[in-house]
Amino acid sequence: MCTYNGENYLREQLDSLVKQTYPIHELIIQDDGSTDNTLRIAEAYQVQYPDAHIKIYINSEQLGFNRNFFSAYGKATGELIASCDQDDIWELRKIETLVREIGDCAFIFHNSVLFNKHAELGKLHRKKLMQYPYPLSAVLMPLSFGHQIMFRKEALPLLKRFSNYNLSYDYFLYTLCSSIGKIKYIDEPLVHWRRHDDAATYSGRHGSENKIYGYYKAVCSLFLRSNRETTKNYFKLCTQINFPDKNVSTITQHMSKGTLAHIYKACCLCRKHKQELVTDKAGMIQSIRAFFIPLFFIRDYGCYIFRK
Repeated sequence: MCTYNGENYLREQLDSLVKQTYPIHELIIQDDGSTDNTLRIAEAYQVQYPDAHIKIYINSEQLGFNRNFFSAYGKATGELIASCDQDDIWELRKIETLVREIGDCAFIFHNSVLFNKHAELGKLHRKKLMQYPYPLSAVLMPLSFGHQIMFRKEALPLLKRFSNYNLSYDYFLYTLCSSIGKIKYIDEPLVHWRRHDDAATYSGRHGSENKIYGYYKAVCSLFLRSNRETTKNYFKLCTQINFPDKNVSTITQHMSKGTLAHIYKACCLCRKHKQELVTDKAGMIQSIRAFFIPLFFIRDYGCYIFRK
């Protein structure tokens, strides 16, 4: 858990962690310079729940939430690592369920229920996702958020070389872990994910847009220099990952070039693998949607997936 001025909801989250049905090997809390009562609350739980093996770390300088998570992961000693926000509420059987379901996979994530101060807002993933995402989709359609994930410690040495970059830590882990094993999804809500009016992630805007307008915006993103540059720089980092799937390596190379010609080649490769990438459509719609997947990445992720 990475914290920063989280006193308002921290107790609810900690309650749901220390009462997990699966015994906790350790609970790492790494604070990024809180000025409220966050640390005092964490220290109180450390004393009250010795069996949770709570370890508290304080950053000497602010890292921001992405680098903070990368740093905290590096301190983990367990075989399986899960991350959480400071203001959610976990189902008490969450860890037990993920440990049971991960099998030989490198990474697992689950569905969640969104809520705010007024009411529940429904499931995060309203359409059922593939249980084992296709390797290309793990690079071009990372679908997990930090509170949903568990991964194997074997990813840590690979992650270390990227830990100083301000990458979207959850999406990048999703992609990185796909290079060492399978990704698995279970369609079971295991977290109540608190949403705030000013949340940096998940506004739900694309789900409510007219679909044709969404394709139009994807094309327009090609003319957004910042989105194109962010996407190119992100995939330059991804070319340093040794993906066993040849198509994934090809896609990362194309996207790292950032030219219209290379983006077009990436689109054509996605269209070629339309049946693996777009499982809920058929015919012409399936082909068009698959072709647009690299453009959707530029539109949706190019805003923030790699920050300076």
